[in-house]
Amino acid sequence: PYISQVNIIHFFLIGALCGIMGQLGDLVASSIKRFVGLKDYSNLIPGHGGILDRFDSVILVAPFVYNAINLFVK
Repeated sequence: PYISQVNIIHFFLIGALCGIMGQLGDLVASSIKRFVGLKDYSNLIPGHGGILDRFDSVILVAPFVYNAINLFVK
């Protein structure tokens, strides 16, 4: 139901900003690891920096997309 209510230009805007927000989320998670002095968050996925490194970009992207859709649907 939301897709028909959102203009196509807003989808492009959200997509472009999500790319930027994803990079910022990765940088924020990396800076937290450096501040705390950790190399990896866990050993669950060896060689990948832990499980949080798989989802660190989502930390900032998910709230942004939620708020952007709420803003554009109204």
